[in-house]
Amino acid sequence: MRVVVYENTQDRAKLIQELLKTYRYKTFLNTDQPLPPEKMKDIKPSLIIVNVNNPSHIELLDSFKNNKHVHKIPVILISAPGSREILNRFHHLPYVDYLVEPFKIKNFRHLVERWMTFRSMYIN
Repeated sequence: MRVVVYENTQDRAKLIQELLKTYRYKTFLNTDQPLPPEKMKDIKPSLIIVNVNNPSHIELLDSFKNNKHVHKIPVILISAPGSREILNRFHHLPYVDYLVEPFKIKNFRHLVERWMTFRSMYIN
């Protein structure tokens, strides 16, 4: 299964990539530019992980709502402890969950596995 990761820093992106690799997921990292919709269509991700502490990533989440290639893909939001208003902004969207930094690896793994299972069972 494939996971697209939007992360602010290269170090944290690599950490998430290594964690997902141990669970046997293929990851596509993005620290600079969002992937164009055509590329998302080609990748066919099963999950998207987004760090919402970057303003461009918030714009990206807004674009997900209107993009037919990604609007049914589960999204895990990662945020700083003071970003509650951002999480509340996207909480009403379907297939969205979140983690507050710093998070435990077991909680991260639980969310990833839960959404992967959900996606494989219920979302076409």
